[in-house]
Amino acid sequence: MHSLEYVHAMRESLPDYDALDEALAEVAAEIGAAEAQGLLAGMLSASPKVEAAPWIAQVLAGTEPKGEPARRCLEGLAALYNPTLQGMDDSNLEFQLFLPDEAAPVDQRAEALGAWAHGFIYGLGVGGLPEAVPLPREVNEIIGDLGEVALAVSDDGGEADDAAYAELLEFVRTSALLIREHLQPRRRDKPVPVPGGDQGGRRQH
Repeated sequence: MHSLEYVHAMRESLPDYDALDEALAEVAAEIGAAEAQGLLAGMLSASPKVEAAPWIAQVLAGTEPKGEPARRCLEGLAALYNPTLQGMDDSNLEFQLFLPDEAAPVDQRAEALGAWAHGFIYGLGVGGLPEAVPLPREVNEIIGDLGEVALAVSDDGGEADDAAYAELLEFVRTSALLIREHLQPRRRDKPVPVPGGDQGGRRQH
């Protein structure tokens, strides 16, 4: 097998979104599956090393999961950790956001995307991003834009269409990668595109 194909084959797949979202609801977690991955992505961007345990503790804060619901929840979160870590480090920028699939109503997908962005911003703080250290202007602007995405999706009554959702999805995805690239630089085979920029405006990192 070609080495690149082997690497892709070895990468772990994301778990089932609906199953994890339901498992989190069963244990009365305050956040859903999308926000849980956003939280992890933010923590990974703020800190050079994030273990699964402290992230899971944040996701399940304020809950006391027990029995079978607890098992399903913990297994689902554990299955989400490695693919997220691998995706954010992927040299070809193939990171996938953990969101409802295309069969779900676009309003539901947009709401989950807003929750993902909210989780990412929260994860930056949880991950130890120092408030006293000035960030590059570009990073501050992107964090502000992500905050607006989270608020806009929650405030617009769920109005969305597939084209707008797809554009917003790519903006959030590339924004997260670019923030991580600024804070935790990686060697990549492709440059991280500047969110919202055209093809000619891509910036090497």
